[in-house]
Amino acid sequence: MIIRFLPLKNIFFVLSIALLVSSNGYSQVEPVCGFVATPEAQERFERLLPQIKKYEQEYYNKSLSRSSTAISSIPIKAHILRTSSGTGGLTVTQLNDAIANMNAYYANAYIEFFLCDGINYIDDSTYYDFETNEQSALTSGNNVNNVINIYFANTVTSSDSGGGLCGYAYFPGGPEVILMDNGCAINGSTLPHEMGHFFALYHTHGPSNSALTTELVNGTNCDTNGDLICDTPADPQLSYSNVTGACNYIGTDTDANGDTFVPDPQNIMSYSRKECRTLFSPQQYARIYATFQTSRNNLSCPSFNVAFDANYTRDCSNSLTVNFTDSSVGATSWQWDIDGDDIIDYTTQNPTHVYNEGVFDVTLTISNGTSSLTKVYSELIEVGSNPINTTQLLFTLTTDNWPAETTWEFKDSNDIVLYSGGPYIEGTHDFTTFNETFNIVADECYTLTVSDSYGDGICCASGTGSYELKTLENVVIATGGDYGFGEETYMSNQSLGVDDYFINNKISVYPNPTNTVLNIKLNQNSNLPDGYKIYNMLGQLIDAKEINNIGHLKIETSTLNNGMYFIKIFKDDQFTSIPFIKN
Repeated sequence: MIIRFLPLKNIFFVLSIALLVSSNGYSQVEPVCGFVATPEAQERFERLLPQIKKYEQEYYNKSLSRSSTAISSIPIKAHILRTSSGTGGLTVTQLNDAIANMNAYYANAYIEFFLCDGINYIDDSTYYDFETNEQSALTSGNNVNNVINIYFANTVTSSDSGGGLCGYAYFPGGPEVILMDNGCAINGSTLPHEMGHFFALYHTHGPSNSALTTELVNGTNCDTNGDLICDTPADPQLSYSNVTGACNYIGTDTDANGDTFVPDPQNIMSYSRKECRTLFSPQQYARIYATFQTSRNNLSCPSFNVAFDANYTRDCSNSLTVNFTDSSVGATSWQWDIDGDDIIDYTTQNPTHVYNEGVFDVTLTISNGTSSLTKVYSELIEVGSNPINTTQLLFTLTTDNWPAETTWEFKDSNDIVLYSGGPYIEGTHDFTTFNETFNIVADECYTLTVSDSYGDGICCASGTGSYELKTLENVVIATGGDYGFGEETYMSNQSLGVDDYFINNKISVYPNPTNTVLNIKLNQNSNLPDGYKIYNMLGQLIDAKEINNIGHLKIETSTLNNGMYFIKIFKDDQFTSIPFIKN
């Protein structure tokens, strides 16, 4: 198994700065962040959202059915700034409490943080009261590569404005650095807030601190405006002036439709009072999880780290033998959960396991005798494929405005490329449709790989590109375009069985978000599913109904509380889960 992290075409980072402001003659901590991001940089970041959203969907599926409680360990290097005489600075107890508090939040994103190689004490009065123009000089000699370097200073001051800062962090693509004022580090919300930026969360009022958000209260543009998160209500920018000491919003701002904002003063990524900020939303957790999987999964402590290889990870047959090879650093014992069921399967260093059909997480926990670390490789092993029965496949590809980024391959079980295409020519093949025919044989496995070198797929940031693979008999096997760096489809040329309902019947729900009614949309209304179940984000069953006629595809949602839900639609022993939002 080789895990690669492709470089961004252009580095984009967001610097978040939490300012200390004074009100009524006494000092209060009110995080106010300034984004160093041009409109072009924001566009580049948003082009990566399709890949992130793919992993967000994975997070929702795990929240609904995940049996494992394992979470991945992420290294932090703590740099505590003290005076030249070694006085002052954050105490060890304060540091441990701050990390423990942050871990309590981030466990819901299936990650936790640990100190890598202890604390680095920097005894230099030059940096004790830190100014932002000193960052390069401070970090160049102290940063540890591929860990989150958090510097804790007595005070942090903006060299540009001269104002006191509570902390700042960078979006993926920027330095792996967070600066914190000691008082803010221990207030319970600012350190999780800054870590949220490290994992690509915007403020709930969006990227601008100087203009009213363009996100609408009714949520119709929630995925393209504001914080690009749909289960955080539109936010006009909270502050100490419009949030009371009881954490109630008392503002009167309205959006472009004239609707009054109803923001959430409890959200950690808001500018609400620091003591009010106590929660992330489900989609914010999904965004953190997705960013970890796509942009932050390379973090590792030099002296103690979890890593392993697998000789095979995917096969379209009904079984697969996998040899795991540990490549961890500092481990003296090993615990393997090779199928994501929260049961330890092996305690040897390099186990071998035979998998049957399915998709499996693999978790390795290592120990050095005093501490333990865990890493979860999500959906690492995939055994089985889409069964088909045909002599030819028809492949249709429509490019977007960046055709040079698009390539595809069609391979057999011996990894021989039978057909391929791209990269296409910029300015010539923009928004062009290509049609290909693949001749295939019986009793063989095939893989279609569609790739995008930039990582934003072919839909929908730069046009409405798409692809479709179907049989000669017009049965659709795969279709898409919103696939980030790429996706693979596995298939075996054999007879279709009765269990292929969800392969042949693409199912969706609309409108999403919904208010009063949610509709299930089928390709074939003559073949209805057996029923559905609705779950909340805690996995609690909210509703369940049988589907006996077309009228049952219309679901009343007016009685549901606002938030994120999953509808599990089932046919015989097969099912599919689709997330939806109730506004």
